Amino acid sequence: MDVGLQSFITFLSILWFFVYWILGGVFFAVMAILRLGRVRKVRFSCLFTIFAAACAFGAAYFGVQSAESAIRSCVVEATSNVQQKVAVIGCGFGGIMGAFFVGALALTLIGFIIMAISKSKAKPWIILDQDEREAHEASVLEEQVSVSDASGVPGNKSKFF
Repeated sequence: MDVGLQSFITFLSILWFFVYWILGGVFFAVMAILRLGRVRKVRFSCLFTIFAAACAFGAAYFGVQSAESAIRSCVVEATSNVQQKVAVIGCGFGGIMGAFFVGALALTLIGFIIMAISKSKAKPWIILDQDEREAHEASVLEEQVSVSDASGVPGNKSKFF
């Protein structure tokens, strides 16, 4: 592999990392808000960043390798100078974009696994459902009643003793 391809792989890796990281982060933030899972944000963010970088590099590397072999076979079949230029763009684009979409799909699946690993037992700070809101308010009220003593003054009796 020559220096030109290595610099192109580096450029694609950085570009795709930011695309994966931003779009994937927005996607999984929406998933967390829609209550498909409450996550520990720091753990999820760190793992997602590492895997986004790995997927971006892998997609760029394998995309360029695929495009390089496709371009070689297309250029051999081209007869004119214009056909060679079209072959380079047309044959190379498919391999690179195919690898990009495979990397995005892999990162999405990995993101769901990371989300499952990073589940949190903490109470949600956004409650979207009315029934859930009422259940949450009832549990808060029960906690306040269990902490208060018979005189109704909260805080005199600990729920642990």
